[in-house]
Amino acid sequence: MKSQVFALLLAIVAAGSLRAGSVDAGRIEQAAPAGESIFDQIWSIPKLYRNDHNPVIEEFNLIGRFHEDYFNVDSDRGNVSFWETRRFRLGIDAFFADRHVEFEAEVDTALHAYHTPSIFYYRMSNLWMRIVVNEAFNIRFGKFQSRFGCDREFSNNYMKTFERGMFDDQLTGGTDYITGTEASGKLGRVGYLAGIFSGNLDKEFGQFNGGQAYLGEINYDFAKAWHADKALWALDYMHADGKNANTNVFKNYRSAFATYLDLEKGRFSMVPQFACGEQVAGKGDVYTLQIMPGYKITDKIEFLVRYQLGVASESNGITTLNRQQRTVGSFTGDTYNACYLGLNYYIYGHRLKLMFGEEYARLSGGTGPNAGYNGWTTLVGLRMFF
Repeated sequence: MKSQVFALLLAIVAAGSLRAGSVDAGRIEQAAPAGESIFDQIWSIPKLYRNDHNPVIEEFNLIGRFHEDYFNVDSDRGNVSFWETRRFRLGIDAFFADRHVEFEAEVDTALHAYHTPSIFYYRMSNLWMRIVVNEAFNIRFGKFQSRFGCDREFSNNYMKTFERGMFDDQLTGGTDYITGTEASGKLGRVGYLAGIFSGNLDKEFGQFNGGQAYLGEINYDFAKAWHADKALWALDYMHADGKNANTNVFKNYRSAFATYLDLEKGRFSMVPQFACGEQVAGKGDVYTLQIMPGYKITDKIEFLVRYQLGVASESNGITTLNRQQRTVGSFTGDTYNACYLGLNYYIYGHRLKLMFGEEYARLSGGTGPNAGYNGWTTLVGLRMFF
């Protein structure tokens, strides 16, 4: 099955590469076409209104994303294969008051997911307002994705891998959107962020009765100095307190640090990250290293590798595997090694792309019947957003 899926994807990629044009390799919207292509025309349909001369409302758009995945887990703990609608979201985005105010609302569905029955309204994912004073200061409040580490630098629409890394899973438990307030800005090449988030979450805003988490970041833009398309260094910190029986966000860690460099130059990219955290409930500390180099083989095809190493100070200090691996069970250990090989085909930049990934993961060193995991995961997916 793996060889057939891989051959099919390679055929699609090879056919598309014959039509590939030039690309500014340093931009996140890779292979985005210039001019009024058929894709430009289609993607302009949800842009319902724009008038920069209107001082009240400048823009109003429909937004959405559709992510379809197939995964196959082949491990010493069992085998699982499943087609799922990984994400299907719909919402609106609008700008007001000479673009000093932005409002976004997005509903998340669960039409065909492995972890839940099929329902249309699963949760409110994004529901926030941002007030922009100037480049140096803006504030956002509501429900949105918190930012910690390279895996949360940007939306899942722009992710080059199917899932975020091991440390992010350990820290957030896979939670994407949290109720809170954050202030951010940029002073020259130095950027900052400071936020406070509720420790309790439900389908909407939560009950605000699970304590709170404080997040901070300082970053520096080295792109000009290094003559790179992108060179962003960041240092992130998280501290959570007031934990109780209602806490379901940032519940595994008391504090955590992460530092990373997001580098792009020509066809080459590299994202190294080191992160560590102090866990609760006597689970000790966790230290992780993540390295992800990438190379654009053609203007539309990118190959990447991600290696992850996690080490815990206690024998069962690592307890979380990623979304697909958890379908065969929950296991523990003190050493995690994983290597992901990915191939992405950008049909219309990140707005429409095909993805293929193969990951080997090994969790070792734990004690008890649930200690240890060893397996391969095959992933094939379609990503689209507007």
